[in-house]
Amino acid sequence: MGFNISGLAINKNYEKEFDKLQKELGWNLEKQSEINFETASANWTEEGICNVYFSENGTLIFMGMDMCTDSFPLKNENTLTFALSETTMAFNLNYCENGVEKRTIMEVNDERMTDEGDKLEVEEKSEDTSEIIWNQIEKVIGKRFWDIEPNEKATRYVFSKNIGGKSLEDVFYDIDKPISKEDLSEKFSDDELFNYFDQIIEFAQKNQINAFLIPWCHKENSRKFMNLLGIVTEISNRPNLSHLITKRMPLERFKMLCHFDPDKIGH
Repeated sequence: MGFNISGLAINKNYEKEFDKLQKELGWNLEKQSEINFETASANWTEEGICNVYFSENGTLIFMGMDMCTDSFPLKNENTLTFALSETTMAFNLNYCENGVEKRTIMEVNDERMTDEGDKLEVEEKSEDTSEIIWNQIEKVIGKRFWDIEPNEKATRYVFSKNIGGKSLEDVFYDIDKPISKEDLSEKFSDDELFNYFDQIIEFAQKNQINAFLIPWCHKENSRKFMNLLGIVTEISNRPNLSHLITKRMPLERFKMLCHFDPDKIGH
């Protein structure tokens, strides 16, 4: 059947700073169980699952392929986001150094759909994209994938849908209350931002309000849409969130929220 794996490799062992890593990535994970590496790296990681393995000098995280089409840049580390499906002959690689994307490859059926950035050192000895991915994983975590014993320790986490003990779907925000850009940046996880975003969009839909108009156009509801403008701006500042944006609406439409002035349209 071939390998079908995807995930994130980091050139630092975050075992003792895993909460810090979650915060930097904007994730909220709940520990589920101890597993072995064979289970952690099995084909087709289910959506919502996050299997974590720590090498001596690195961190290797297996996730669903839908989360592995974009970069996960970290300010002070090197990261490799990868998706490798030998079944469908589809391969994706995004490599960052110190938060800056250096190399991107997307290939389907031997055709390079994306080929950007400077070639990696491993590409000098790698013949195909799958080999580039395997070798770059080794480069990042400091250990060959094939040298990791099947019974080595790993941990299974699930992406939490809870905030303060409540289901994310049960958490409601006071969308009339102004929130500063600093609080949006520092106090909201990715899931919380999108939950807030969804609630304002749902309010707009129920009340037949055009959320694409700039906030002052909404009169008594303008405060709600000032928060929406801040949320859209903060989400746009988190480069690892594009996969969540596109699940809700096309990226081009997302960027247009709160930007149109009706007095200038058509002029």
